[in-house]
Amino acid sequence: MTMPPFVLFDQTHLISLLLTYGLITILTLYVKSFSQEKIKYARVSLGVLLITHACLQLFYGYQFIWWEALPLHMCDFSKVAIGLYLLGYGPRFFHCAFFWGIIPASMALITPALTYSFPYPEYINFFYGHGLILLGVSVGLFVLNERPYFKDFLFVTGITILLTIMIYIINLMLGDGANFWYLIYKPNGDTIMNLFPDAPWHIFALVPTAIFAFFLTYLPLLIKDKIK
Repeated sequence: MTMPPFVLFDQTHLISLLLTYGLITILTLYVKSFSQEKIKYARVSLGVLLITHACLQLFYGYQFIWWEALPLHMCDFSKVAIGLYLLGYGPRFFHCAFFWGIIPASMALITPALTYSFPYPEYINFFYGHGLILLGVSVGLFVLNERPYFKDFLFVTGITILLTIMIYIINLMLGDGANFWYLIYKPNGDTIMNLFPDAPWHIFALVPTAIFAFFLTYLPLLIKDKIK
């Protein structure tokens, strides 16, 4: 069976985006209507789904290149973080997922570096996995009333800078095209990184852009606090 090539913002892509964000909104509102007891069960169930999906990625990625099985993409980090938070491991995990998940996962869905479109299994898995991250953060924010503060923005920014150095070194050690966090070269396809300088100089635009994206994620809460 020949799979259709992925085309940015074609009918299939736009429908996938509408369905993903529509389901996130509907499911968040649905869980919010639950009693506290049912919310607890929904929270744990969603946490299990996220951690299970992260674990299955180890086997799925290994089918292609062995190092792709390593959970070192930023979305892997946010998936595990929000899964652990929902399973009761503390708000710090939510703070990490909040900044690592909202804009990065959204940008991944809006400009995915995919070769084939629906019904290619990787396409379905891509939207399902990133949609789970956004659903987990949405439930934490709007149902469980969790939120970060400016000190948490600074904390996650500091952790991200340290991780960037570590991931860059890991990419160099793995060699053979390893490109976690797109630190070695820019992704294929139409993404915002096409506006950056050519690799390896793109990293000097990538890191400030990521920090700025974190701040944009926090900005609505900052404005809300200022109004209060």
